[in-house]
Parts: sequence; C-alpha cells; structure tokens
Amino acid sequence: MNKLLAPVLIAVLTAVSVFSVSVYADRIVVFGATGNLGKIVVREALNRGHEVVGVSRSPEKFAYTEANFIGVAGNPTSLESVLEVTEGADAIINAVGGREAARPEETAMNQSAIAFTEAFAGLGDAGPQLVVVGGGSTMVDSREELIANLPPNAPEGSPFRALFLGHWAAYETYLASDINWTFVAPPFGLTGWRGDASPGDRTGEYRTSTAGPVVDSEGKSAITGADLAVAVVDFAEKGEPNQVKVGLGY
Repeated sequence: MNKLLAPVLIAVLTAVSVFSVSVYADRIVVFGATGNLGKIVVREALNRGHEVVGVSRSPEKFAYTEANFIGVAGNPTSLESVLEVTEGADAIINAVGGREAARPEETAMNQSAIAFTEAFAGLGDAGPQLVVVGGGSTMVDSREELIANLPPNAPEGSPFRALFLGHWAAYETYLASDINWTFVAPPFGLTGWRGDASPGDRTGEYRTSTAGPVVDSEGKSAITGADLAVAVVDFAEKGEPNQVKVGLGY
C-alpha cells in the first residue's frame, strides 16, 4: 500500500485498547456512500485530504464539488464490480445499509463479505484494508447468544431476523478469510446519523473494545455518527486493528 506517516493521537479512557494512527491511506473507496452513515464517512475522509471514490447504486445523488472526490456506480455484492471500482485502493470502507432478504446468507452484508473476501484473497499485506460497518449485535460471543437476545419483532423467518443474523454471517465470512479487515460494531446508542447531526457531534474521541460492547460508568453504550466516522477512517488509515471485530463507544 502507498502509505505515509501521519501520527494522530486518539483520546481514550482506561481499560480499553488505544490506537494511534501512524500511516496514511491515500485512496479510499467508500461503498454505500449515499447512505446515512456513508455520507458522514465520505465527509470525514475528504476533510482529511484523502482521494475518495464514492460508490453507490445511485451515483447521480452525489453533490460533492471537491477535486479529491470521484463518484461511481458499483455493487458491493458483485465480485466483478468490486474488482473494478477498488483497483488502486489503499483502503475500502463498506457502509452499505441493511437490505431486506429472506435468509441471513442472502443479505447485502453477507453477500458483500463474500465478494470482498474473494476479490482480495491471497494478497496478504499487499491487499487493501477493508473496514466494515456492521451491527452492534455482533459484539456477543456467539451466534447462539445473538439469537437468544434478538428483539421480539425479529421472529423466525422474518427479514428483520435475517438482517441481524446477516451481520453475524458476514463476520464469520471475514473470520474465515485471509484478507485485511476490521469489522466495526457501532453501539445501539448511535446518534446524529439520520440527518439530525449537530456541530458538537465530532469530538474526535472514542473508546474501543474487542471483548464486548463499550459502556460508560452508567452502563450506557453510545457514540455519534461523526465520531463513528472518525474511528472508521482511523482504522482505514492505519490498517489496524486487523482481522478483528471492534466495538465503539465513549
């Protein structure tokens, strides 16, 4: 990868891992770039000076005027499309939202995991870093635990249940691969990402955990969409943490 040193200190609290950004990903490809979270991630990457390739099924919706932005049509569930739009990328961010499917294996999250793992298989350190924005429910220890804690409105056979389990299926797909990936699990208390952001949302601070959700002293788990984007772009820049799922919170 073409990466330059660019140290950035991430403020964290005790008892969680500390990540400091020490490398730079020049070209970042963002899938789902017209979605609620995707737009926030694109803005964060553009503001840091990255060359950003925004990928969407509806690229005509892009309204960026920055010279370092390129908008293209693409499909993260298609191997051919992934190979085409990620050529030359240092890092890739998958912020594709939930799409209704009958079975977990058929969700966009899992189908995109299959496409990405096939596209970059065998590349090792020479491959791009893939940062996936998944579901907070995946911070449990097992699929069985996830099922045991599903909400009442996710009964057997429902698309909502398939969406939850699709995130876990995708995580298992990445876990079985040899590519460079970071699976980010936002907390259920995610705010400011549905057009309701406020100027103070971006603090640049967050805590991480690879062993369960990040909670504060009151047991709450929360983060803003802006600081989620900070973490996601940090992981893309550094290429770490690698091959692990990461919970976020304050």
